[in-house]
Amino acid sequence: MEQEKFLNITVKTDIYNGITIDLHYIPDEIRSELTVDSFDTIIKDALKLWIENGRRCIWFKVPSRLSHLISVLIKHGFEFHHAKSNFVMLVKWIPNEETRIPKFAHTTIGVGGLVYDPVIKKVLLIQEKNSRVKMWKFPGGYSESGEDIGDTAIREVKEETGIECTLKSIISFRHNHTGIFGCSDFYFVCLLVPAKQSKIETCQIEIDDCRWFPLDEARQHLCGFNLYVFEEFLRQYSFIDYCNDFKDSSGMTIKTEIIHSQYGPFKRDERVYSVRKSEQ
Repeated sequence: MEQEKFLNITVKTDIYNGITIDLHYIPDEIRSELTVDSFDTIIKDALKLWIENGRRCIWFKVPSRLSHLISVLIKHGFEFHHAKSNFVMLVKWIPNEETRIPKFAHTTIGVGGLVYDPVIKKVLLIQEKNSRVKMWKFPGGYSESGEDIGDTAIREVKEETGIECTLKSIISFRHNHTGIFGCSDFYFVCLLVPAKQSKIETCQIEIDDCRWFPLDEARQHLCGFNLYVFEEFLRQYSFIDYCNDFKDSSGMTIKTEIIHSQYGPFKRDERVYSVRKSEQ
C-alpha cells in the first residue's frame, strides 16, 4: 500500500487514525515556490479529503523558516499545541465531539540534593543569587529531558557546589501547582553522599554562598519543604544507617499531608509525600 503524501512529505499515521505532517521535510523545490495563497488552497483541499477519509486529528509541525504559513493553519481551525526552540506544533481535532487530544507537558520536575558527609557529619547548604528571599536550602534544579531524578541531583550539586556525589535514595517529594510558566511542579529531594573529599567550588553565576553545616545548625537555617524533609528524615532514620546502605524496608508506608510553608514574606501550602515507618 502506497504511503500517504502531503507536499511530497510522507505522512505519519498514529494508532488513533490521526496524522502528523512535519514541514521540516518539504523538498527545497516545493518550498521555494510555496506561497501563503497556494498553501491556503492546498490545506483547503487536503482537509476535505482528510475529513472524507475519517481522519480524527491533524498535526502540523512548522519550522521557524516557514512560520509565515502558521496564519493559514489558524484560518482553517488549527490551534497551537506546543512549541520548542525551532518549531511550533499546531493541531486540529476533526470529529464533532469532545477533543481527545492530550495536553502538552504541564508539570515540571525539580530535584534537590540533601548532601550528608558521614566523615565530618555535616550537611551541604547553599544560598542562591537570584532568589526573592535570601535563605539556605539544598542545592538543586530542574531535571533535563531524558534525565533520571538521581542523575539530576548529582549533576546539580556538582554544577552549583563543585562537590561530586553518589546517590543513596529519594527521601521525599512535594507537589504544587504554582510552578514556572503556569505549570504544576514536582520537587524531589535525594540523599547524596560525597564521592570523595573535595573543596567547595561555587557556581559564580547562580550561587551566593555554600557551606557545610552541623545537623543542629542546618535545622536552624532551613525553611519550608527543605526543613520538613530534613526534620522528617532525622526523626525516622539515621544518616549513618543510610550511608551504610541500611536496607530494612519492613513496616514502611507512604504518607501524604499538606504543610504550610513560609519563605520569607511568602506563604504557600504544599502537598508533600514521604516514606514513614508504620505505627505499630
